[in-house]
Amino acid sequence: PRYYLGTIVRRFTPRMPRRQSSQSSEGSMTRSEGEQSRPSRRLGITGYVGLVREGYDELVKAIIRPPRAEYSLNDLGPSEFRYGGVDFVRQDVSVPNRRGLALCGSLWRRADLEPGSSFPCVVYLHGNASCRAEATTIASQVLALGAALFSFDFAGCGLSEGNYISLGFFERDDVETMIGWLREYAGVGAVALWGRSMGAVSSVMQAARDPSIAGLVLDSPFASLEQVALELVSGGPDGDRPEGVPNVPGFLVKSALRMVASSVKSRAGFDLYKCRPVDAAPTCFMPALFATAHDDVLVRPHHSRLIFDAFAGDKNLVTFEGDHNEMRPGFFLDSAAIFFTNVLRIPDAAALEVPTDHSGRPLPLMQVLLMQQRGAAARLYGPRGGEATQAERARLRAEAQQELERQQLEEEEMLNRAILESLSSSEPPAACRQRASDNHAPQPPPAAPPAAGPSA
Repeated sequence: PRYYLGTIVRRFTPRMPRRQSSQSSEGSMTRSEGEQSRPSRRLGITGYVGLVREGYDELVKAIIRPPRAEYSLNDLGPSEFRYGGVDFVRQDVSVPNRRGLALCGSLWRRADLEPGSSFPCVVYLHGNASCRAEATTIASQVLALGAALFSFDFAGCGLSEGNYISLGFFERDDVETMIGWLREYAGVGAVALWGRSMGAVSSVMQAARDPSIAGLVLDSPFASLEQVALELVSGGPDGDRPEGVPNVPGFLVKSALRMVASSVKSRAGFDLYKCRPVDAAPTCFMPALFATAHDDVLVRPHHSRLIFDAFAGDKNLVTFEGDHNEMRPGFFLDSAAIFFTNVLRIPDAAALEVPTDHSGRPLPLMQVLLMQQRGAAARLYGPRGGEATQAERARLRAEAQQELERQQLEEEEMLNRAILESLSSSEPPAACRQRASDNHAPQPPPAAPPAAGPSA
């Protein structure tokens, strides 16, 4: 399951490559031949300026025009499926935002909902360079609670219209548009947000002006876009930077950032310095669950701490190993599920009995649907709400094998009966039957030969 989830997240959430060690396992330097023969030299002020210009466009693109995630609706799974003994449907929609750009989204909900009924919904907001397909990695956790799931492509991402993103500045308006559509046209009642990276920033900035949001799960939000850009260029306290980001000295960082901000405003139409979710946190009064990874060099852990400290509502902070795009551990997914159950006030009776892994956590939805297609999902259901132990799984496999053998024996018996019936229905004519009976009638024993007498 972790490999399957990893392939999904790696596809729709590109991972920053790790920096290679400067020494090999034998302690020798790993530079290329050209680097070994070329002596190192110091960069003067003109060299640094050239370095800034060289990385200028790349940094602007990283902020407002990252690679667009490519996918099709087939990557979202079937539009109708059965999960946990309940029929579900996926409704794909296209809704215009404030700027007139079409936003493409999908709503996973139960098929048996009556018209006019209200139901709770979790809105998943994807990260930078990603799309709504990222929501399939957490769909099982949400649907198993008894809630609906909604996700959409921000403007400039995935299948939605738009040429640029704003890392939360305009994305908060997209969140507002989609929440309004869910409540007006889809019948959604309570709404909670689950955001990651850019999606978490958008959640905070929208929650500051929409107190009706029931709760927030905020995975790796940045406190200030200006601060993130400065740290990307200058590095953190240990000088560690994501691969490909130029190393610019401190006395040029401010000037370089002003250049980047000017270009961002002229191209994408927003002020980089005003994208500060930490300023919105004091007016957020709903509960929130924060999460951050220890080894995140893209959005460093102290960003989540800054927003956490300024957040006005009830809050909790979860930390774990990994980097910005690592798979999140199971205990965090469990915490998010409990959090949504409480803030959305979902009764325990609404929970579904779904296939689980060895630790009792719901298997990824896409994996379950694939197993159902192969006819193997039923073997994973345990007798107690899906918590199948290893012994129970072995017993279920043995019962399935016995059932298969029994069906094979029944088929063989049916085939034998059909053959006998076909033979009995095609009897031979009477004369043939008579000859056959004569041939099979008992014959008298042969007469004894005459005894030999004296010769004449």
